[in-house]
Amino acid sequence: MPKLATILSVVMLLLSISFTQAQQIKFGKVSKEELQEKFYSLDSSANAAIIYKKRRTYYDYNQQIGWTLITKVHERIKIYNKDGYDWATKKISLYKSGSTKEKVSIKGATFNLNGNKIEKTKLKNNDIFNEDINKNWSRSKFTMPNLNEGSVIEWEYSIRSPYIQNIDDMVFQYKIPLKHIDTQIEVPEFFVFKNQSKGYLPVNLEKTNKSSQILLTSKNRTGDTGGPVTTSFSQDKVTFNSNISHCIQENIPALIEEPYTNNIDNYITSLKFELTAYRPKDGIPKFYNTTWDNVTKTIYTSSNFGEQLKKSSHFKEDLTNIINNSASQNEKIIKIYQFVKGKIKWNNFRGKYTDKGVKKAYKEGLGNAAEINLTLVAMLREAGIKSNPILVSTRDNGIPLFPTTQGFNYVIAGVELSNGALLLDATERHAPPNVLPLRALNWQGRIIRKDGSSAQIDLSPKKYSSKKVYLNIKLDEEAFVTGSCRAMFSELMALNYRNNYNKVNNQDLIGKLEKENGNIEISELKVSNEDDISKALAHTFSFESDNQVEIIGDKMYFSPLFFLTEKQNPFKLENRTYPVDFGAPFEEKYTISINIPEGYKVESKPENVGLGLPEQMGSFKFATILKGNKLQVLASTKINSPVISPMYYASLKEFYKKLVDKQLEKVVLSKI
Repeated sequence: MPKLATILSVVMLLLSISFTQAQQIKFGKVSKEELQEKFYSLDSSANAAIIYKKRRTYYDYNQQIGWTLITKVHERIKIYNKDGYDWATKKISLYKSGSTKEKVSIKGATFNLNGNKIEKTKLKNNDIFNEDINKNWSRSKFTMPNLNEGSVIEWEYSIRSPYIQNIDDMVFQYKIPLKHIDTQIEVPEFFVFKNQSKGYLPVNLEKTNKSSQILLTSKNRTGDTGGPVTTSFSQDKVTFNSNISHCIQENIPALIEEPYTNNIDNYITSLKFELTAYRPKDGIPKFYNTTWDNVTKTIYTSSNFGEQLKKSSHFKEDLTNIINNSASQNEKIIKIYQFVKGKIKWNNFRGKYTDKGVKKAYKEGLGNAAEINLTLVAMLREAGIKSNPILVSTRDNGIPLFPTTQGFNYVIAGVELSNGALLLDATERHAPPNVLPLRALNWQGRIIRKDGSSAQIDLSPKKYSSKKVYLNIKLDEEAFVTGSCRAMFSELMALNYRNNYNKVNNQDLIGKLEKENGNIEISELKVSNEDDISKALAHTFSFESDNQVEIIGDKMYFSPLFFLTEKQNPFKLENRTYPVDFGAPFEEKYTISINIPEGYKVESKPENVGLGLPEQMGSFKFATILKGNKLQVLASTKINSPVISPMYYASLKEFYKKLVDKQLEKVVLSKI
């Protein structure tokens, strides 16, 4: 009997769970159990969790305006602690073109437990802020009111869009755990979409169809000329099939972001929709961008792209002044590139299309990425150089998985040479040729040639980004450290340094460098080649510190790289399902010369070591050389592959563990 009772209780529990999962969660019906929950049972480290998300996207037909795309979202989130407060802010992006735009309606509420009573605070209209991002995008943004640790927040919103081809991705994973998601997309048979999945979690997608219909009203007038006219109305039913993609998922883990990630959204499990054709009832089908050639042709023929490349009258005089016909091709490229960078300042807006046009941007000295780099292409062409625009998707825009105009949001200039493409981005004042900013280092771009052809272009840097540091250190009997440092940076590291520090005054730069280097005290800082991008950037300084060496008894202990020591392994996940992206191949070399104080000797020092990654993807070398009272330390890290597959993550994690462990080993000095 007890066994039967146990079986029955398990069955009832399972039925209860199934019922709970299947039942419709209604807006505003938050339970005490949800408010009392202290942590997420499947991931106690989560600061917040999505309790429930439901999304439905479908098409509505109106005889006067045609099709409208409607997306309705209901979301309920549990906030466990203050670190989860960011999830109480929601941003909804809306597309617009001229007077035609997407519209959104929003409601929301915050729920708290006050004693034994559930307290509800509504989201008010004045809590919702609308802002224009650029001429094509606006945003509705709100933060839920009365937020506390333990709050449950909830919102519903509905987007009505005239842009019927733009179905947002079906997203099944977030940076916090997701307990339950129910998402459904209904598409009339007239619209043909292709799907592309991304991410690493399995998705249980169910595809069905149903019969749908729309009513069309016709007005008929009858009567003889000059006689009475009778008006009548009739309705016709148009029956068609709707294709349904439906998915319910439970207990989806968070996608945890680690260092050296391109764009975490590239690896979130989701399903993309791309319109390939529109087939009206009894009509001629219209096909959309089904190949990259179609995509590039659509972009190139735009008045805000290809037509802009034909405009040259406004810069011809300047071009004559900055180059001469006897100059080599390389000299012409460099001079024109530098001229455009100085002539038009970037307004920080990206985009593959011009906003106000190249001519106006040239005159005003301010423009978006397209206006600057299309000007560069046009000037290079005018100078007889075969230059073409290269379409790029920046890192925060993701990687285009199939031919789509929406996949690109940026444009740079390219010159195809016998040894490969020369890449130029004139939005970056401090970038030499073939050094793109990190935002543009995103897999591959697509060059559009003047003859209408196109091809993929590898955007990965071919040269190593390097950092070379030389330290001369004097250590006295009181463990006080004085010394000098010289550091040199090239390629992407130099660009990043110039962008981060060139506008910082000397005293503030000293403060930043002191903080970044173990709170040493820096003096006599000098930076060389700040603006000469043809040379490696360098800085030198003197320093002193009383916190780099530890004295225990009659012995001294210090890390051989002092304040340059890497103290933590950046890779901590047990498993990583997405690539490690360093942006560029790089090399870091440290050469440290240490004067041993009088009366001391080296009792022990770390052993020499050499480490390698599989497939020659990287290496680490460490060596110490003792000559008299001088200890020299040589350490170098080299990463040959800017992107490392997740299949090698365990090897990379172990590589960095050994690297860090070696750098943390101590040199021990003892009294003679």
